[in-house]
Amino acid sequence: MIEKRQYVRMNTVFPVEFQVCNGTGKEGTSRLLQGFTRDVSAGGMCIEFKNFGNEEKTYFIPNAVISLSIDTTFAKSPIRAAARIVWLKEEETHSHPKYCIGIAYTHIDDKARRRIIKHAKRLIWVPRIAFSLGLLGVVLLGGLSYNNHRLVVQNQQLVHQLVEGAEKKSSVASELYELQKRRSRIDGELQKAQENVKRLEKSITSLNTENISQKTAYEKHLKKSLEKQKTLGTELESLREGREKLKQTYQDLEKSGELTASAALRQMYEWLKSHQNLRTGLVASFEGDASLEDWAFTYDQSLACQTFLLFGDVKNAEMILNFYDKTATQQEGGFFNTYHAQVGDPVESTIHSGPNIWVGIAALQYQDRVKDGRFLSLAKRIGEWVITLQDSEGGLRGGPGLRWYSTEHNLDAYAFFSMLYSHTQDEKYRQAQEKALKWIKKYAYTMRGRALNRGKGDATIATDTLSWSIAALGPQTLKQIQFDPEGIVAFAEENCDVTVSLKKMSGKIMTVRGFDFSKAQNVGRGGVISTEWTSQMIVTYQVLAKYFNKEGDQDKAALYMDKANLYLNELQKLIITSPSRTGQGRGCLPYASADNINTGHGWRTPKGRRTGSVSGTAYGIFAWVRYNPFSADNKIEIR
Repeated sequence: MIEKRQYVRMNTVFPVEFQVCNGTGKEGTSRLLQGFTRDVSAGGMCIEFKNFGNEEKTYFIPNAVISLSIDTTFAKSPIRAAARIVWLKEEETHSHPKYCIGIAYTHIDDKARRRIIKHAKRLIWVPRIAFSLGLLGVVLLGGLSYNNHRLVVQNQQLVHQLVEGAEKKSSVASELYELQKRRSRIDGELQKAQENVKRLEKSITSLNTENISQKTAYEKHLKKSLEKQKTLGTELESLREGREKLKQTYQDLEKSGELTASAALRQMYEWLKSHQNLRTGLVASFEGDASLEDWAFTYDQSLACQTFLLFGDVKNAEMILNFYDKTATQQEGGFFNTYHAQVGDPVESTIHSGPNIWVGIAALQYQDRVKDGRFLSLAKRIGEWVITLQDSEGGLRGGPGLRWYSTEHNLDAYAFFSMLYSHTQDEKYRQAQEKALKWIKKYAYTMRGRALNRGKGDATIATDTLSWSIAALGPQTLKQIQFDPEGIVAFAEENCDVTVSLKKMSGKIMTVRGFDFSKAQNVGRGGVISTEWTSQMIVTYQVLAKYFNKEGDQDKAALYMDKANLYLNELQKLIITSPSRTGQGRGCLPYASADNINTGHGWRTPKGRRTGSVSGTAYGIFAWVRYNPFSADNKIEIR
């Protein structure tokens, strides 16, 4: 018992080979046996083994000398040692008997002894540490899951609050818009009444005294006109007072929801950022449609890049532009319409001029803000390539080898060449801009219908073509080429404005107003709202409001700003919460109010009723902060 107590027990298992030596200490008295350590200490160990014949049992007596070969895990070679038997014990089992011997070292290298003890301690503590780390991992994972769930819930609540607030503001904005329309109509009638009064007064003054009957008739008309003028003036004043009260109500609603709106806006930016691949820099265009998973449309990358710039996120904007500047596969000098977000390879073989121009626009918007010249060469390369696609009339073809012309692409080119010329002062870009405008004037506009053709010889109604004509060219330039900007907007409202009914997550039915991709009646599928194209119309209203404000026409400026606010609040009612783990319940905009619907332009909306869209979300942000991507005069930065 005294012998046993001198072991400091560590229940560690090593494989051991051993045999009893003869009297001279040489090996060979018993056959070589195999066992495993049960207890290990600095002075010896306990070995457990089974193969033990009756004849060999006589050798295993106290003080018998044995040789050992101890195999510690991961050691290059086994440890050799000599020891004497201290005790022998037989343990009964259900099958074969099991034996244990306690040994004390008689010869072992000190370095080897320390190695055994060190390794034995490691084998004792490693499982404990591993278990502790595993337990800690489980706790951390549980904590992360809980925090993630809590974050998702908080994000969803924020979106819900924003949508509820948007519904309230939309109602007030609608009343403001209607009041302003009535005010504009009455103001026009009042001006006519005033002109009529002046005309009658002049006529009465010019009559001879002999024309008493005519003078009396004129005086009766004058009296009626003065009464009408007074009535209209009273009504106009009443409308002004009512509008001021409504404006105050709207401002109060905006102020009370200011924090929610600011947080929701940043959420949408974070949603975009969470879908950016850190290796390629590309942002996956859709979330929720498996058939479009990890597709990164080149046009969408431009919108995402400009959104990052609005939030002062230069690094993420650089990642996108760097892909097109250094990595993107090109063909015939142009970028493909779509790349795979994860690996950067082209997804389809289509190359169109429009998406390439939008990369150039993003590069120039970057230059306007950062001013480091890093991607100016990229914009110039795109500019050179686009010029090669212009025909003798200045029209820009759809892409290399294509014969069709898109009004939208030519509008893009006009704005792009304008921005490129302002950065380089290179005359060829100004000439290319003038050529694009000449083609637009010749082929895009239908004076009789106040519409814009979708392309050369293509009268299909496309809402984005209507809105972009104003955002890209500007009201003043449109008037110079005898286009009617207000008529274009009126045409879009008459043909593309739709109201749809949607079920909210709460089950409540709400109505939402916005703009369709085309004239819904022509498509035959009922109205569907495009979030991106509605946002483009909002930006257009903002451009017109700014223009009329500069022109000194405050009534028209107010009318278009009311329209912008109305549709912006309607747009915000469409914000959904991200369903993915990456999105964490953040707010984003779907591509459209209905999934898998024919747009009327050769493609369908994505599948999935909760499919988040980069183009819808990014352009929604543009509308929210009054940012026109076609303009170099954008000093907006979101904090």
